[in-house]
Amino acid sequence: MKIGIITVYDAMNNLGSYLQGYALKGFLEEQGHQVYFLENVPKLYHIKKTILKINPKREFFLRIKKCVKFLKALKQFKTIKKQDIEKENFDCLIYGSDEIWNMDNKYFKDPFFFGTDNGHQNKIAYAMSIGEMKKETLDENIDVAKGIFDFKCIYVRDDHTKKVLEDTLGTELKTVCDPTLLIPVEKLAKPIKPPKEKYIFVYTYGIDPPMIENIKRFAKEKGLKIVSACFWHIWCDKIVQCEPLQFSTLIKNAEYVFTTTFHGAIFTMLNHKNCCILPIRYKVKDVVKSLGVGEHLLEDDCSYETFCEKIEKPFPEEAFKERLSALRKTSQELLKEVLND
Repeated sequence: MKIGIITVYDAMNNLGSYLQGYALKGFLEEQGHQVYFLENVPKLYHIKKTILKINPKREFFLRIKKCVKFLKALKQFKTIKKQDIEKENFDCLIYGSDEIWNMDNKYFKDPFFFGTDNGHQNKIAYAMSIGEMKKETLDENIDVAKGIFDFKCIYVRDDHTKKVLEDTLGTELKTVCDPTLLIPVEKLAKPIKPPKEKYIFVYTYGIDPPMIENIKRFAKEKGLKIVSACFWHIWCDKIVQCEPLQFSTLIKNAEYVFTTTFHGAIFTMLNHKNCCILPIRYKVKDVVKSLGVGEHLLEDDCSYETFCEKIEKPFPEEAFKERLSALRKTSQELLKEVLND
């Protein structure tokens, strides 16, 4: 089949968004399909937006590197402008994953992401998420989202999305795993020259000062450097601007990991790392608990003693593997079934 994917794949500001798209593409290609990504806005738009960002000024050269890595990463994707959907004669359009139905983000308040008025009959949503958007927001913008009533099948990524969409559509929906869990982590990794010294890896948009102090104190006591990927944090020893497929390798080579993000948590678990996961968003807590790693979750106001206890706790490798295997198998079978139907 010739399949078009409608999702986000911003390798400059969200490595996870690229990796979920890359993983879905990889799984579909293994099944013998031709895969293309529909481009909502030109890549030059993302590059300009990143480079011309005014603050913080200290990140300017880091942003240049981000753009270079972004362009290199995009070579792995075949992209088509959204205006060309009809003339490309796709057999199927797959929407998702990530939060592309979360209209709390103005970027997604766009009929394009909901399959509205594109005229295509064979539409599937895979691992769809609305983030923490309330049903009232969906109801108020149903003209934008009316295309969801025409989907052949909708698979969701989390319980909140499941409940809101079931209430709206009046039908029962099934939950599947994020695309990054569909295939072995080895297929989502490539080599990168590691930092010279042992390190604790952090991946977060930002945290409060008390948690920063916990990380700094722990790193000092353990003789570790603090390494951040892609985000400039003045309290870190080193900022690494990596390609998306090098992200997992940086995590694998770390002694410990601290993260607050959804895909940061996923790749930490996939690499079985000693870790602390601070769930800034509910979706992070949800995926960590569902895969049997809940003992590594932190509260924002935890003590230093609790931080150390959590991060030193051995990773529950067997429980994680068992749950991942079951979830991966079910999700793969559902996706193959709907595509072969």
